[in-house]
Amino acid sequence: MTGKKETEHVKELIDALYTGQERLSRLEINERMTAADLPADLMAYFDRLPDGDYEQEELVETLNQMILDRGEERAVGQIPEI
Repeated sequence: MTGKKETEHVKELIDALYTGQERLSRLEINERMTAADLPADLMAYFDRLPDGDYEQEELVETLNQMILDRGEERAVGQIPEI
């Protein structure tokens, strides 16, 4: 199970991922998140991202909506928005 500490860590990883970048592809995002060795329940959301390029805010919103859609906001938490 994931907690607030882990979702804050994901936010830090996303911040670092977008340093000097405006948009990133799903593949680039997944490669970096896989390398970060995230807990399986969080990595599952990155694995389910639709193909395409994402701005940072769009990525966080998409992930948070996926968490809400699955009713897992209490178990997983929400990733802090920028």
